[in-house]
Amino acid sequence: MFTNISWGNYIVVIVLLLASWYLFVGFRFYFGEIKDLLNGKRRLQFRTPQHTSSYEPDPLLHSQESTERNSVQSPFGEFDTTFEDVDHLIERLKTVITDSTKKKIPRQEFIDYLRSILVEYPSIKNSSFSSSVSELIVSECTKIDAIVLTQQEAEALWI
Repeated sequence: MFTNISWGNYIVVIVLLLASWYLFVGFRFYFGEIKDLLNGKRRLQFRTPQHTSSYEPDPLLHSQESTERNSVQSPFGEFDTTFEDVDHLIERLKTVITDSTKKKIPRQEFIDYLRSILVEYPSIKNSSFSSSVSELIVSECTKIDAIVLTQQEAEALWI
């Protein structure tokens, strides 16, 4: 009975059955995520393996802890959005500083303009990036030599 079926045909049938099973499971349980991916509302996110220390007990013992951690937004997601905000703010500050020197804006107006830009980024104000952004403002102003700001003046802009 089985002598008429070749190994090639057997493997093709098994691969097709496995593919159909995974498609069924994917559409049955992950239809919303797949739909969002195809519509462009969500990007594919690959997870990198996390390094665990050798003295950590069995992860199954902490299943409740991990469930609670997964239900709360990951701090790495917050870090990513803050980092993107910092990149956007840096580009914006560089263009504002160079444009202000070309237009020869008075010092107080320039400071008020920088303050209004920094107010738009409250997530950076409360992060560790605020001092780095202040240093960037000072260094960019020093490069151009139009308006000189000290570190204290730059940090006071966040208020």
